Amino acid sequence: MYKFSTTTAYVVVMTPPHFSDQPSILGCTWGTLMSEHGKRKDLERLGAPAYIVETKPFNPVLADFDSRTPRILARIRQHVAQSNGGDAA
Repeated sequence: MYKFSTTTAYVVVMTPPHFSDQPSILGCTWGTLMSEHGKRKDLERLGAPAYIVETKPFNPVLADFDSRTPRILARIRQHVAQSNGGDAA
């Protein structure tokens, strides 16, 4: 494994998007920083970097829309019935 200087390693690790297409450089610099702190590294236990993990957007309104739908439809029908003065379908 190539050993980077500590300064270079910090620059690479602090800007992972710039090196996302070169995972070997990210791994080497991470290893350099870990060894500087006297920590051992087991490369077999590492997962994917956090910036590569894809997330899905979360919409809190749509999350529980199914539970709110009957109440919303009931209020709409109530308002239509009041404005028409008659039966709302």
